Amino acid sequence: MTEICKKCAECCKNYPFITLSKNEIHSLKKLTGLPAQVFTNPIGKEVEEYFLQFQDNGHCYFLKENEGSFSCTVYDERPGICKKYPSTPVQDNVCTANKEKVLITTYE
Repeated sequence: MTEICKKCAECCKNYPFITLSKNEIHSLKKLTGLPAQVFTNPIGKEVEEYFLQFQDNGHCYFLKENEGSFSCTVYDERPGICKKYPSTPVQDNVCTANKEKVLITTYE
């Protein structure tokens, strides 16, 4: 994560419906030693697809905060959607706006 991302992390907060492939679940299980049920939610009863679990505050299950700085505890094995973010013009605009807010706040 870049320094500005460590101060912002908005993409890891209240970003619903991070789908996980079976390979991503396997990689996260292997890295963390956690059973999949701890960090996943099933999409439905009929299909074996899963969303990433979120903390009660809406942050990604794997996002940790330490004195105003954020980190991804599974950064090297994070889901593909996280690796590709921002991947759309809307996401890019939101990311740029959040970076500008962080810069303004940091240097005021």
